[in-house]
Amino acid sequence: MRLLAACLAGVFALPVSAAVLLTGYGSADSEEAARAAARQDLAVRLQRAVASRLRTESGRPALVEGREFPLIGIEMASTGRLRYEARLTDASLGAYEHEAARLHERLRKLDPASPAESFAWLDQQRRVAAVLKAFSNAPAEVALDEAALSRLAAKSLTPVNPKDAAKAVKSAVDRANLSVSRVVAPVRSGSFEVTELSGAIADELRAALNPRADRAGATLDGTYEASDGKILLKLFLLDMSFNTERAFVFVLRGASDPRGPPSRGLAQALNRGLVRVDLPEPGAAGAMGVDVRTEKGSRGLYYRPGDKDQLFVKLDRPGYYYVVGHVEKGGTRLSYLMEIGATAGGNRFVRQVDAAQANQWQAVGEFTVEPPLGLEAVQVFATSEPPERALPPARLDPSRNLYVIGTDPSEAVKRTRGLVLVNMGDSGGKPGATATSPWVGEAVLQFTTLQ
Repeated sequence: MRLLAACLAGVFALPVSAAVLLTGYGSADSEEAARAAARQDLAVRLQRAVASRLRTESGRPALVEGREFPLIGIEMASTGRLRYEARLTDASLGAYEHEAARLHERLRKLDPASPAESFAWLDQQRRVAAVLKAFSNAPAEVALDEAALSRLAAKSLTPVNPKDAAKAVKSAVDRANLSVSRVVAPVRSGSFEVTELSGAIADELRAALNPRADRAGATLDGTYEASDGKILLKLFLLDMSFNTERAFVFVLRGASDPRGPPSRGLAQALNRGLVRVDLPEPGAAGAMGVDVRTEKGSRGLYYRPGDKDQLFVKLDRPGYYYVVGHVEKGGTRLSYLMEIGATAGGNRFVRQVDAAQANQWQAVGEFTVEPPLGLEAVQVFATSEPPERALPPARLDPSRNLYVIGTDPSEAVKRTRGLVLVNMGDSGGKPGATATSPWVGEAVLQFTTLQ
């Protein structure tokens, strides 16, 4: 699959007359890193565009929210010294259609005795089909009983522990002479949840593979599920253009996955932000692009008490942003405005991004993870005009040294979005913008604190 994926991923130039559908922007200290940054940026924009366009589809495929889609037939263009654009064009869709047809034929002839290969093809086909469904015509459905395939794998595979599974992945990666730049914790199938089991698996994979975000390489992510009383783990190795290179399937010996207490609606409320249900679609009039990540990435995030990380924000044009934090851990439930602004002469909650900083990651600050266990999250709101009238009322809690805006995070999520829509949107408070309305955008990041 590697050679074909490389050819489809933009090695050959596309016609310059092709209409551009989406553009990703990248700049860095080297040509290779700048191209990789442009691909990553395009992948984020594509994920949001597909999720937004399919959000009302009853037949939307079961895809992990926030996961990248393959970049096939994209155009790479240099726009200056160490600056690149990765462009998805209407000509790219022909490459997606070719890939969909190839995968359809392979899946039609699949050998159930090779579950890893079958899952790899199915993973690629579903994500390719989602892009085509969002931008053109959906390919023919693949008549495949994935549940039956999972049951067969759970029944036929010899159980291993997470450490041995990580060693097997490491051995395969080394034989293929590949490097891994990112390991995303596998989530429970059908959810966004990072669990204790997710963390245990990811810890072993990172220890074996030693991923380094500062070098170009593959991404490893996946899901796990209970099948016939066993835990079936499916891992997917994605190349630098997010095509599925191969899959690894394991039955985990002695693994259990007890479900914790419900998140009281916070996770559900936050996930609406990931597909921008309430704010304009990226690229539409009135929509402002904003992204948020940590040094460990932007999804499948988990930490343990005492861990430290750095928060980064990126706007696609000059503007302003502010950050609302949410905590739902043990008996602690609160939302607060984060102090990120200048200390002299400016608003303590607002930071400005000028033209030279647009499409560049800006460090917001370092944070330290504290107990108890549970969910934390941030909402980043971006506006093209000073957003003071959209800031939620806050009071200083001296015991926590936080500017608290509420003690029900799920309600605070909705209220902060509402303030943006009413006070920064059009006069009717509806999504979209008039000629004089500010541009607005939202990004959401959530992570779990584990034992």
